[in-house]
Amino acid sequence: MSSTEYRESIERRFHAFCKAVLHNEACNYYRGRKRKAKHEISYEYLQENTSFAPHSVDEYFVLQDKPTAFAVNGQTVIVDSEKLAKALLCLSGRRRKIILMRYYLQLRDKQIGALLGKPRTTVNYQKNAALKQLRTEMEKMNDEE
Repeated sequence: MSSTEYRESIERRFHAFCKAVLHNEACNYYRGRKRKAKHEISYEYLQENTSFAPHSVDEYFVLQDKPTAFAVNGQTVIVDSEKLAKALLCLSGRRRKIILMRYYLQLRDKQIGALLGKPRTTVNYQKNAALKQLRTEMEKMNDEE
């Protein structure tokens, strides 16, 4: 057998193998679809045979709490969570202002320091202390519930 004949026979065997694999995968796919179809109900069937319209309502963006407004540097910041607003009210005015500017107005520590006339390190210290105090206030509120 010459090398070209041998190569062609190998290619034919490989093609046959690929066809067998694809055929078996197709059979498995259709068998799986048939198995799932036994347990599934079509949407059209539900619409025709039920007295109500099947739907769901996502409540992710529905406000659950009463929003609270805070004034920071001439801007109004609205906090949607009542718990967070109560915890923010427990902070001192300076710490509340730093937290609101950092997380709601998206200002950096250096920018906040420039607005308040304080060094960046002081703003960072006050921010970390305020976050620690907020955490304890929120935990107290969760324990009360």
